[in-house]
Amino acid sequence: MNGKKRLTPMQLDLLRELGNIGAGNATSALSVMLQDRKLEMVVPEVAILSLPETTTLIGGPEALVAGIYIMISGDVDGHMAFMMPIHSAQELVKSILGMELTEFDEMGRSVLEEVGNIVVTSYLNALAEMTNLMLMPSVPGLAIDMAGAIWSSILAGAAILDDYITVLKTDFASEGEQIEGHILLIPGTTGFERLFKILLETDR
Repeated sequence: MNGKKRLTPMQLDLLRELGNIGAGNATSALSVMLQDRKLEMVVPEVAILSLPETTTLIGGPEALVAGIYIMISGDVDGHMAFMMPIHSAQELVKSILGMELTEFDEMGRSVLEEVGNIVVTSYLNALAEMTNLMLMPSVPGLAIDMAGAIWSSILAGAAILDDYITVLKTDFASEGEQIEGHILLIPGTTGFERLFKILLETDR
């Protein structure tokens, strides 16, 4: 059974709701880093995409992107990644440091890693709170490279049960500057059946 059949419209709505809860949590945490600059963050859409479609969505295999990724362990296993076009990553770090950024030095990479960690763990914490499941993130990894290379590295460490990935489009805006990114949710060997069963029971 592939991912498109596994996720019903109700399940996608629940993921979108959880995404927006996670976005709210991330916005609160990131606003501290932005030193009171206004930040808006929403998850306007959720999609189930094939692996080639996912690569295209994040700019194509040769697009330069920044990727922050974690492994999930506990009651449900899997991987999560937050992928941004390089110009969006630069804009986000510039908003935090208050200075132009043409390439990522040690400070820039550290800030970007922290931002990505906040985004993915905020979403993961929202899932954990609504399901009462233990979901533990690993130490985040950061890569700045071509999308195809990063994506291949992530998939190499993930136990892919099918050829479809859950993608949450994430939009940021800080003082008029638009920043885009994508949260990628990759189920592990246990899949997400238990998680969705609990979510559907909670939503009744």
